Amino acid sequence: MNIQALLKEPISTGQLLSNLRSRLEPMTNKSAYIFEHMPELVRETITNAEEAYWGFLKLPGTGGVREFIGNPPCWLEIRHNDHEFLWQLNRMTHWQDLLEAYSLTYDEKYGRKVIEEMLDWIGTVEIGEELMDYPLSYFEECHPLRALELGIRNYKTWPLILEHLGHTKLFTEAILEQYLGAVYTQTKILRKVSPLLWPKADHNHFLMECLGILTTALYFPELREAEEWKSFAIDGIERCCLAQLTEDGGQIEGCPSYHNGCMFWFGLAVVLAKRFHFKFSDQYMELFRRNLDYSIYSLRPTGKCVPVGDSHANNLAIMGAVYGYMALDDLTWLGLATNLIDIREILHEASKHVWRALDVQRFFEDLQSLQGKHYESDQSTTFWNRTLHQAIIRSGWDSKALSFLFTCRSPIKNAHAHIDLMSFDFTALGKDMICDPGIFCYREDEDRKQFKSSSYHSTLLIDGRDHFEYISSFQFGPQKVGAVYHVEDRGFYQVASAYHMNYEPMVHYRHMALVDNQFLVVADRVGGLEHNKVQRYFHLDYTEVEAVSEGVIATSDIANLAIYTCRKEEVELLPGRLSDVNDIAREATRVRFQGTYSGTVNLLTVLVPYQGDRIPAVKIQTDSDGRYSFNYGNRYVIEITDNDMTISKPV
Repeated sequence: MNIQALLKEPISTGQLLSNLRSRLEPMTNKSAYIFEHMPELVRETITNAEEAYWGFLKLPGTGGVREFIGNPPCWLEIRHNDHEFLWQLNRMTHWQDLLEAYSLTYDEKYGRKVIEEMLDWIGTVEIGEELMDYPLSYFEECHPLRALELGIRNYKTWPLILEHLGHTKLFTEAILEQYLGAVYTQTKILRKVSPLLWPKADHNHFLMECLGILTTALYFPELREAEEWKSFAIDGIERCCLAQLTEDGGQIEGCPSYHNGCMFWFGLAVVLAKRFHFKFSDQYMELFRRNLDYSIYSLRPTGKCVPVGDSHANNLAIMGAVYGYMALDDLTWLGLATNLIDIREILHEASKHVWRALDVQRFFEDLQSLQGKHYESDQSTTFWNRTLHQAIIRSGWDSKALSFLFTCRSPIKNAHAHIDLMSFDFTALGKDMICDPGIFCYREDEDRKQFKSSSYHSTLLIDGRDHFEYISSFQFGPQKVGAVYHVEDRGFYQVASAYHMNYEPMVHYRHMALVDNQFLVVADRVGGLEHNKVQRYFHLDYTEVEAVSEGVIATSDIANLAIYTCRKEEVELLPGRLSDVNDIAREATRVRFQGTYSGTVNLLTVLVPYQGDRIPAVKIQTDSDGRYSFNYGNRYVIEITDNDMTISKPV
């Protein structure tokens, strides 16, 4: 491609390369500081780079182990019946380790490997002007030119070639012409199709695609479309902010993993603005700040986010906190994370982003300052996002706290949701006890269907039916209204209430309360039954589980859980699975209580976490319809109505 034809004014390739180099960071100084002060990161980077150099990568479908993907990679091959395999391979994430290893060691083999793969990809994946006329649906299909991959390559991995190799003899004028020709055409396509795919700017894909357009415009202002691309991208990212970041805090899709990703993407936009001397609006900055809180709220006390919806139980709240720090010069969110996550894990995860820090020394020293401290916080322990219909209630900001996330959003926002109305996730005493199962995979198979099903979540079913129909991995049948409609701190207990109409004419209300920072109460009220079977599922992160006369006991080396219920129902222990990362699941146990009812029924469950061998003695008494009592240190009286659950401690 004649790249001079792409420029505002005709300049030589040599002059363009000189201009580009003037905009790049001084990588020599940055890499020298990292090499001297972060030896663990250096070792890990080089180890990963060696694996990538020989063509071994972990990708969706590989079962969490490295697999030979070709040398050069087989860019067009779908393996394991998993489209994500091809898509993620074509994001070239492994280039990051190779390029960083080059900057740390100056071993040219790492840099040459990336250049060779880039040229091979350009030769293999045909990117011509005729793509501009392809139907919009083409850019949603499984191939390397899906719109999302166009965006991710352009903001995340291909610019790293410029940063790490742009100053070197490996990045020649001929390589620049190949690079820019490919990036220009991809960005031009993206500028056309992305706003058509996401006219409301209400999806994380559009955010990443705008970042790709913005990054190209910033690195190459000489391009004739650069000013329009920059303006479009900044406006698009601002629109994403307004469309996706809720006033209460929490990205609109309601999935903590994607929320943490969005904190990275929105924060990275601010880092780019600092580096290239422009600003986002005050409203953008305020919404970004407010939403950083959700990264901490959705973090279990045990240090992994609740994997509600298409989320993993991972530590990427750290990533959100890092970009909060980089964008706002504020350690608040990293400080709060240190209360829940081991400082070594925080330093390890945060260090992966050190190359994006504009001041590496300050970033490193500020991270080190977090060691050995408990971060004091006046953050409320009762959180309610009215848009996402999520309640997150906890006893405190330490790793032994009791905490639950409760969700009920219907109709769903998008197909990243699971069929999990009024499901919850519960952690106590340093142990994840009742867990959302996570993603496991995105494949169109029975595993995907199972992990998204209602019976794999801790919720209530009628006649064994999902709350709404599962059609395919990203498609559901119609849904009726459901909402978390009240959340309140009432002193010695914090309560959240929800309902949904997806079993209409039957209606299900669920009230949940954390009581005296000691135990959890779950009250289900179902009306309109006509000899229907009602199933209550609890997905336990335990394998040692036993049914006893009053309920269920689950034990582990960390902490135990006693589940008590007031009705004599059929109790069955079923196999379960919980997934923290793609393609890997651990054994778990699902508890199912089942009974047949007509009219209106109240079902009360009390979950008591404890440590040691002494099982808490809790016997629930039915005082009258909707009124129950039991003793646990104090005498508690619970009254259940359609709209509320009240708890008292009569003397």
